[in-house]
Amino acid sequence: MPLEAKFFIVCAALQMFFYLFFFLRLNFERGFSSLPEFSPPVSVIICAKNEASALKQYLKIVLIQQYPVFEVIVVNDESTDHSIDVLVEYYKRNKNLKIINIDSGTSKDFAGKKFALQKGIEAASYETIVVTDADCRPATTHWLSKLVGSYLQNTNFVLGYSPYERQDGFLNKVIRYENFISSLLCFGFAKAGIPYMGVGRNLSYKKNVFAINDTFTSHKHLPTGDDDLFVNRNATRGNTEICLDKDAYVFTAPKTTVYEWLLQKKRHLRAGFHYKIHHSFLLLLFSVSLFGLYLSLIILCATSGISALVLYTLCALILIKLIISFRLFKRLTYDDLKLLSPVLDVFYTAYLITIFFLLLLQPKDKWK
Repeated sequence: MPLEAKFFIVCAALQMFFYLFFFLRLNFERGFSSLPEFSPPVSVIICAKNEASALKQYLKIVLIQQYPVFEVIVVNDESTDHSIDVLVEYYKRNKNLKIINIDSGTSKDFAGKKFALQKGIEAASYETIVVTDADCRPATTHWLSKLVGSYLQNTNFVLGYSPYERQDGFLNKVIRYENFISSLLCFGFAKAGIPYMGVGRNLSYKKNVFAINDTFTSHKHLPTGDDDLFVNRNATRGNTEICLDKDAYVFTAPKTTVYEWLLQKKRHLRAGFHYKIHHSFLLLLFSVSLFGLYLSLIILCATSGISALVLYTLCALILIKLIISFRLFKRLTYDDLKLLSPVLDVFYTAYLITIFFLLLLQPKDKWK
């Protein structure tokens, strides 16, 4: 058997392992059949920089959540547009809205939106914190109830799901497929007891966890990491829950050009270099095995050809992926992608290679 064929089978086996051990368990995760009874007071924090249009469009649905007691804190981070005017108009009509304005030129201890987030948490009146972004839209007015209702007695983190809006064009499908795989990794690892990240578009945690940890000091120079690195440092098997209830989803519009999308992903993935070693190893193993799978297949096609064993292994892998992800595509609002997933998987692999070189060649990022 050629070396390329052996390598292909090893890579295929590793991919099967991730789908069978991590992703399969998400099919058994259930949403709420009714509204949860557990409803502690909540502080929702939104950091906004030049988001006047988004605030005008999406802030309303955050403010009208059907939840007993909550406040919404918007930190206006050195905006140069008319964000403050939009916020003042909302403030006049909503008693549960707080505005924190960070003036231009303010000296900051942390890069990115970490400084703004810290100010928001310091101003929070309640122990349960929920964070989202200005350009995000909660799926329903029960978002807070379902997300916060996922807390158990010893829970410090609840990881929420944030899908991208469906739009026309193939790029939109690639972006949503990448988000789909990232979500399977995030929630699959968490359900397996090794939570490694959360997404700041839909995330909840306890204020005291933020307060007692030196949260941003170790990565204060990074413009990202306010969400995933915080979770990576402090989330454990016993203190983390996930929420995959459709009423608790938070939608956001994806980028519309390849360049903008890759820059956004490069900025987000930069924090991955600072994950715990076992998290980094598993994520690298997933990416390398996927890349190796297609690379070895291409080499086999160009040289010795595809043997029956390689063909059977490939068919088995595709079948396992489709069976495990079939229901998950629908549950995670990406039902239109499931039949295209074998093709999108190839583009996802190309994306991994591209983003890897971008991370090496462009070492600096910024938040807006």
